[in-house]
Amino acid sequence: MDGANDASADSPNRANSLALRIASVSVLIPIVIAAAWWPWSTAILVGICIVLAIFEFAGIMRRGGYAPRVWVGLLISLTFCAAAAFQPVTPFDLNGAIICLSIIGSLTYELIPGDRRSSLESWALTFAGSYYVGGLLSYFILLGQLDTPLHGGWLAFLHIPSGTSWILLALVVTWLQDTTAFFVGRLIGRHKMAPVLSPKKSWEGAAGGFVASALSAMLTVAVLGLPISYVAAALIGATAGVVGPLGDLVESLIKRQIGIKDSGQLIPGHGGILDRIDSLLFTAPVIYYLVLLTLRS
Repeated sequence: MDGANDASADSPNRANSLALRIASVSVLIPIVIAAAWWPWSTAILVGICIVLAIFEFAGIMRRGGYAPRVWVGLLISLTFCAAAAFQPVTPFDLNGAIICLSIIGSLTYELIPGDRRSSLESWALTFAGSYYVGGLLSYFILLGQLDTPLHGGWLAFLHIPSGTSWILLALVVTWLQDTTAFFVGRLIGRHKMAPVLSPKKSWEGAAGGFVASALSAMLTVAVLGLPISYVAAALIGATAGVVGPLGDLVESLIKRQIGIKDSGQLIPGHGGILDRIDSLLFTAPVIYYLVLLTLRS
C-alpha cells in the first residue's frame, strides 16, 4: 500500500511539474520569436541571456569551491556578443581578435596582487566559461545575419526575414528534439543512456528525438521556404539530433561534478537558464556552419 500511495502522490506532482514547464515555455517562446525578428533585438536578447548564464555559471563553480573571475568572464562573453553583432560592418574577423585579446587580458588580470594559489584554475574556468556561454550563444546572432532569399513557404504571407527563419530552424529542431525525447523516454524508455550523468535519459528517448529533429528540419524548410533541399535539411536536423543531447549531457556533467541537480531556479519548471539553453549552445554553431556549407555547395 505504501508503494501505491507513493505512486499516486507522485502522479499529481509530475502533472504539476509538466504544467509548470508548459506554462513557462508558453511565455518564453513568443518573446524569443519576437526578439529574433530583428538582428539588433536578437543581439540584445542574446546579451541578456549571456549575462544571466555567466552569473549562473559562476554561482555553480563557487558552490564547488572554485573562484572564477565573474566580471572578466562577463566582459569576454559580451565582447563575443558585440563582435557577432558588428561583424557585418567590419572588414576583418573580429572573433580572431577577441581570442587573442581575451587570452592576453584574462592572463594579465591574474598578475594583480592577491592570493595566486588558484590563479591558473580560476583563469581556466573563467576562460572556458566565457567561451562556453558567450562564444557559443553568439552564433544565434550570426544565424540572424544570414541574408538568403526564401523560396515561398507555407508562411510566406508573414514576410518572415531570412535571418529569423534560420534562427527558427535552430530553435525548432532543438526544441522538438528535446520535447520528443522527453515524452518518448517517459512512455517507452527502458535502456538508460547515461545513468550517472542523467538517470532519466534513455536510448529510446534519444532515438525518438533524433527522428523528430530530422523531420522537423524538413518541415521547417517547407513552412519557411528555406533555400536548401529536404535532404540537406534532414542531414542538418539529424546532426543537431546528435549534438543537442550532447550539449545537455555536458551541462549534466558540470552539475554532477559540483553535486547539484539544477543550474538555478530562474525558469519555473525548467531550473536555471543553463538548463534551458544547454542543447542550444551546441546546436546553434553546428547548424550555422552546416547551413554555410550547404549554401556554398
